[in-house]
Amino acid sequence: MSSVRTPGGYPGAWLVVGAAAQAGLAYLGFRHPKYFWRVLPPGLAACGAAALPGLGGRPDRVPLAWIGLGALTGVAGYGVTAGASALVGRFAWGRRSLARIQEASRGCPRPIAALLAVPAAVGEELFWRESVLGRRLPPGRAGALGTLICPTLAYSLVQVGSCQPLPPLGALLIGSGAGWLRLRSGSIWPAVVAHLAYTELTLVAPGLPGAPNHGQT
Repeated sequence: MSSVRTPGGYPGAWLVVGAAAQAGLAYLGFRHPKYFWRVLPPGLAACGAAALPGLGGRPDRVPLAWIGLGALTGVAGYGVTAGASALVGRFAWGRRSLARIQEASRGCPRPIAALLAVPAAVGEELFWRESVLGRRLPPGRAGALGTLICPTLAYSLVQVGSCQPLPPLGALLIGSGAGWLRLRSGSIWPAVVAHLAYTELTLVAPGLPGAPNHGQT
């Protein structure tokens, strides 16, 4: 492993491998939609595993107001993404992209998909917000733009692996919001709530406009 370490103490090589793995998961999940729910949740959960020991060593209490703000951030991110999807759905390439996303999202019944979204969201946030930003950042450090912008851009670039236009946009939106929540609150959990709300709304229900609904119960 590399001797270069992140602020949270994780080897730099782990971050490179984790990011590459997520790009591969995004490609596989959208290129072969039948594998979407089979590979992404366990793969993303595994990417965040390195941050788990650090969470157990400290209490991570956060006021409920931050949790509520996380939920609102996820809803707002979904609204922007839904608006963008309605726009791109006017074009043939946009309709093809939305159909591929919907095909991936409806790969399993909604209740199971809703449950599988939980480890996926937790794993991604542990990776990008704990491993990359570092778990020792103090509250109120929103002015450290580099620690917010760089992981967000990297997360968006990783989503380019999906070969779809909307996942990178979603990564920019939710990555910026979740990163700000992590820095301001000093806790990972508002970011997790934001990411989970965004994922549930986008990939489970109601989904994105411009493509057929799940058609499953």
